[in-house]
Amino acid sequence: MPEKRSIVWPVVLGLFVLLTTGCASPVKDRHALQVPAKKTDLVLVHGLSNMYGWSADFLDQCLRIWGSGNVYVVYCDSTDQVREKEIHGATLMCCGKDSYGAGDDDIQTQSQYLEHAVTKLQAEYALSRPFAIIAHSMGGLVARHYIHHHPAQVAALVTLATPHHGSPLARSFWWMGAFIGAQSAVDNLTPAYLEAFNRWFPVPDANREGACKIYTISGDSDGYDSFGWGGELFFGCPVLRLFYGMENDGIVPLAATKIRGASHIAHFSGLDHYDLVREPAVAAKAAAYLP
Repeated sequence: MPEKRSIVWPVVLGLFVLLTTGCASPVKDRHALQVPAKKTDLVLVHGLSNMYGWSADFLDQCLRIWGSGNVYVVYCDSTDQVREKEIHGATLMCCGKDSYGAGDDDIQTQSQYLEHAVTKLQAEYALSRPFAIIAHSMGGLVARHYIHHHPAQVAALVTLATPHHGSPLARSFWWMGAFIGAQSAVDNLTPAYLEAFNRWFPVPDANREGACKIYTISGDSDGYDSFGWGGELFFGCPVLRLFYGMENDGIVPLAATKIRGASHIAHFSGLDHYDLVREPAVAAKAAAYLP
C-alpha cells in the first residue's frame, strides 16, 4: 500500500458511509482465458496521486498472462529505485516510490518521470522494446504524452477510466488539488485543458504502420456502494449526475473515457473508478487486446 498522507479527512468522511466489499473475480491463467502468449512486456501506470493502487488480484492476473518478471509497475515521481515484489510466487518489478506523492505533478512532468523509469528499466532490468501499457485514470494521459514523444517504444495502450476529455469535478473540487498537494495535476484534468491537450497530443492513427494502438475501458457507479480513497466517489457520482447530467464512475463521465482514434473495448457495469484497478476480469480484458 502507498505511504499515507498525514491527513484525517478520509477517516472523517468514512464515517458517513458503510463500505461494502465483494468477492474478487476468479483469477485465471493465460491458457484458461485463451489469451495468446505475449510478445511484449507490460508496464502499469497509476492515476492521480496514486490514490488507487493495483490490487494483488489484478497484478496476479497480469503476471499469469505475461509471466514472472515481465510486468513492471511505474510510480510517477522523481525517485528511480527499482525493487522486486513477489505475488503468489511470481516476480513483479516496481520502479519509483509507492506513495501518495507519485502522480501529484502535471502531465508533462509525470511523463518525464515515466520516460526516466523506462530508460532505466530497459537498460538494467530487461524491459522489452517496445512494450505495452495499461494505465488508470490520469495515467492514461501521461502515457499518451509519453507515446507522442516516443512513438516506437509502445506497441499498444489500454486506458482504464481515463478522462480523455476531462472531468467537471476538476473544476467543482478544485480545492481538493491544493488540499492533497496535487494542484498542478488536478488543473490538467479540467475539460478546458484536455480540449487543448487533445489538439497537442492527438491519438495516433491506428491505421499507420507501426503506430501505437489505443484502447479504452470504462466503468460506472450508482454512488451508493462506492466510496474511494476519501469519499470522492460517494460525493462525486451525484454531483456529476445531478448537476451536470452525466453518467459516470464516481470521478469521470462515461463519455470522457472514449476518444476518437481509440477503440472502446469494454464497459464494466457495476465497477466504479476504484474497482477497475482491482478486478482481474478487467486485466484479462485489457490483455486480450495487447500484443
